[in-house]
Amino acid sequence: MKIICVRIGERYGPEYETYLEEKLPEYEFIWIRKPYNDKVLLQWNKMWGMQLDIDNPICVMDIDMLLVNDYKEVFEFPIQRGQFAAIPGWWREHTPNHKINGGFFKYYPKDCKYIYDKFMSNIEYWQSYYIENGTTIGPVNGEQHFVEDSVKEKLELVILPNAWVSRWCADKKVLEDDKDLVRWKLNMTKKYNKASNNMYIYLGGKFHNDLKFIHFTQSLNKPHEWKDYDRHR
Repeated sequence: MKIICVRIGERYGPEYETYLEEKLPEYEFIWIRKPYNDKVLLQWNKMWGMQLDIDNPICVMDIDMLLVNDYKEVFEFPIQRGQFAAIPGWWREHTPNHKINGGFFKYYPKDCKYIYDKFMSNIEYWQSYYIENGTTIGPVNGEQHFVEDSVKEKLELVILPNAWVSRWCADKKVLEDDKDLVRWKLNMTKKYNKASNNMYIYLGGKFHNDLKFIHFTQSLNKPHEWKDYDRHR
């Protein structure tokens, strides 16, 4: 199975490629290191996978992840033609109409060619659409909202269990509003409990056994800079 990842620019170094390839040696990685079209920005290059002329499902994922416990269950999650699998974004309370996290997709490319065509027909419009309507903030964002809305037009959206995924923070310096990292983690744990019924995310140096993907969202929030990174690599 192919796994497509985008690493464009200098924000993330080659160590992110090494980490994922060592964690998933049995899969074929396709690294997008420059835009496939001059107009396509950063993470929007994940759309490239939707035009592949292959019959098997592929995975598309962000690189700012820690893979923990039995993480391969995410990649082996079974889907049928007409289905599109994504991880949840249960921590986002401000976008009630959008449930997924753009950090991982699994789909049949031929099922999603219409989404690729839709995006390519008006690249600049879609790259700004969800910023301008207030769904998200810029300067570059909105691809996960575009994908979710477009999937719902023709496909069955399958969202993986809430218990499998959590957001996490490497350092208090990357927090948006609340500069107290302990309070941030307590708040995130409360949200995780509400979403999954599990009592904790990280306790005693270990992530909850149900967790498989730990997503360090935002460009300044990097798993390699977390104090406990080496414990989980």
